[in-house]
Amino acid sequence: MIMEQARLLDELAAAGHLSGAWRPHFERVPRHEFVPEVAWFGWDNRVISRADEPEAWLHAAYADEPIVTQFDDGKVLPGGARGLSPSSSLSMPTLVARMLDAAMIVDGMRVLEIGTGSGWSTALLADRLGDANVTSIEIDTTILRAAQQALRQAGYAPTTVAADGTEGYAAHAPYDRVLATCSVYRVPPAWIAQTRPGGYIVTPWRLAMPSGLLVRLQVNEDGTASGPFVVPAWFMVMRDQRRSTDEVPMTGPALDGRTSLRRGEVFGSESAQFAVAVLVPSCDQWTESGEAGVTVRLDDLASGSWAAVAYGDESGTDFAVRQGGPRRLWNEVEAAYAWWQDAGRPEYTRFGLTVDGTTQRLWIDEPGTVVANV
Repeated sequence: MIMEQARLLDELAAAGHLSGAWRPHFERVPRHEFVPEVAWFGWDNRVISRADEPEAWLHAAYADEPIVTQFDDGKVLPGGARGLSPSSSLSMPTLVARMLDAAMIVDGMRVLEIGTGSGWSTALLADRLGDANVTSIEIDTTILRAAQQALRQAGYAPTTVAADGTEGYAAHAPYDRVLATCSVYRVPPAWIAQTRPGGYIVTPWRLAMPSGLLVRLQVNEDGTASGPFVVPAWFMVMRDQRRSTDEVPMTGPALDGRTSLRRGEVFGSESAQFAVAVLVPSCDQWTESGEAGVTVRLDDLASGSWAAVAYGDESGTDFAVRQGGPRRLWNEVEAAYAWWQDAGRPEYTRFGLTVDGTTQRLWIDEPGTVVANV
């Protein structure tokens, strides 16, 4: 094991992210063996090249940061200017370790991985469970071929298939665990059907408003699945569940007002933002910065509703709100935040999800206390 790898694993273990059960496998599966020769590194997506900067490339391989391996579904060539949207990556090592631990995997289990990606987490699973117990599917054939080559070179031969993750992979079902390395708005019914009763589906789950949590759903005999949110988990969205990135034009009649709700109160708290995202459905949110300072934008493309909150330098006590369309999106945000406050500011870990066919119910504390259908 090289020094950079040992340092990263020591840091993960010291922070409580890497369990003793998984550490031997992280030691035997070097991350750098799954990093492309050229990729984009870190939150600023700067280009890294093994040939041009071998030391920087190796440092990136063992930094606790994501490495983007594809933009815009392959329309942007590796090493070129970054594209609009990352479409494949090596996830942060912390996130991979926490996700594998959250899956409560034990030796001998059969696992379906949705999203092979680089192949690193596939190799970790194969190292623990054996090749015969791991099936991994990937929708992008270019990404899959690279992962298959990296897996072979590392000495692993799990089943890897080019397939749409939405449909799972029935040929090897049932599985004890289904692990997704992409985020979903709706849990596909095929995942539940292909998981044995008592088994678990572990997937990043999100809503229209930026939010990302890992949910662990236990599959029941009646074909439902239910379980809690366990850790924050920001992953790229499954391709056939991507939302439009179009903006609602800020035109037509508008309502002007003021708000005393600060940006950080809602969007600076994982739990507050999650609760607001649940109660303000189908609402995209982002932040713009310019000469006039910070503005929070909200959009509901389906209804043509929009809102903009001008926070400026955020030093004031109340802020200008302008909103249009049939929904008053900022009013909904304020009402949702008030609900969260009145409920005792619950942490996201008190929430859970039940999936019953095409219905998803989000609950707090226990499945019978439904907060919203989502």
